[in-house]
Amino acid sequence: MSISLYELFLVLVIGQCIFLIFAIQYIPKKHTGANRTIQYLLAIYCFFLFERAVGHEFERDFLRRYGNIINVFYLFIGPLVYTYIRRLLFYKNGNYQLAYYHYLPGILYLVYCFYHIYIYDSIKDPSSYFNTLLFCNDVMFFVFISAYLFKSNRLLNYYKKNEEEELSFNQTIIKYIKIMLICLMVYMFFWLLGIVERFVIKLPIDIRMIWDISCLLFGIQIYIVAFYNLKHPEIFKIRFPSKNENIPKRKNRLDDNEISKIQNLVDIFLEEKKGYCRPELSLSILANDINTTTNKLSWVLNNIYKKTFYELVNEYRVKDFLERIDNNNHKELTLISIALDVGFNSKSTFYKAFKEITKMTPSEYIRETKNSNQVDNK
Repeated sequence: MSISLYELFLVLVIGQCIFLIFAIQYIPKKHTGANRTIQYLLAIYCFFLFERAVGHEFERDFLRRYGNIINVFYLFIGPLVYTYIRRLLFYKNGNYQLAYYHYLPGILYLVYCFYHIYIYDSIKDPSSYFNTLLFCNDVMFFVFISAYLFKSNRLLNYYKKNEEEELSFNQTIIKYIKIMLICLMVYMFFWLLGIVERFVIKLPIDIRMIWDISCLLFGIQIYIVAFYNLKHPEIFKIRFPSKNENIPKRKNRLDDNEISKIQNLVDIFLEEKKGYCRPELSLSILANDINTTTNKLSWVLNNIYKKTFYELVNEYRVKDFLERIDNNNHKELTLISIALDVGFNSKSTFYKAFKEITKMTPSEYIRETKNSNQVDNK
């Protein structure tokens, strides 16, 4: 049996995925629900790669009879991707489970696969039967996966929109998940082109080759996300939107005494205790520290301070950073080490917040300060 370079590459990726599936088991017990879901996705991806690597070695009749069983896994990709994002990014959702009916199409399709095996020898018009089956499979898989891709993208957009309300930093994992969803979107686009080519009009491109490439991209991105989880198990979450999320804000109005109390406690936490120096600081941590709820604290920040949690905390951090620069700390320490000391958890978050607040980079600020001092000395 000869093996092509492409097939050898698939085998190597399968090996890496299997290694990662087992390696994730040894991540410290954080996000176990999300990690378990990414293990399922990696396992499904291994099945697909295995089928592409060795599928041609089986007889056509064997594949026609039993090959549909592999397709069952397509119906689990969408729900698992959505469940992974929900478990990973929203607290109190670590063991979130989609209702059973989300998996019902996969179960029903598996039942059909066994029925298909049972009637296989009695099929009278194989050509018509398999064309119809292939069309129904492709359309069903496309619609089902695309629906969960839409739900997953909405969930990620909600997280990105509300991240600054509850966190004082940005997380790299968001970028990876976004790319993963884009790769899945690309895969589904070429899947749609495949349906058009097979059943509507012949296209001047090799859809099967593009299918393989886009599937490979999606799987590799799953691998990258899983590997990121392995290296950086600490991922911070926000609240999942509650059913009363859209209640008008006037109904949530706090009385003046409570507003004053919360505002005073926030000022003490940030100004006297320098709580902003905690890199992991989030809305829920601050609310717990001053003994209030995240909803009340969020209302005060939005309506009294007129700022998001991200903006408020990072203003204090940048102010502290600037004071240290003015005291010439940067002559003994690097800018990043000073940024970490005042609470920033990454270089990217620091530079983003600094430029948003001062409208210049740290280097530009130091240069301007130096020039200003020289002018004053003259």
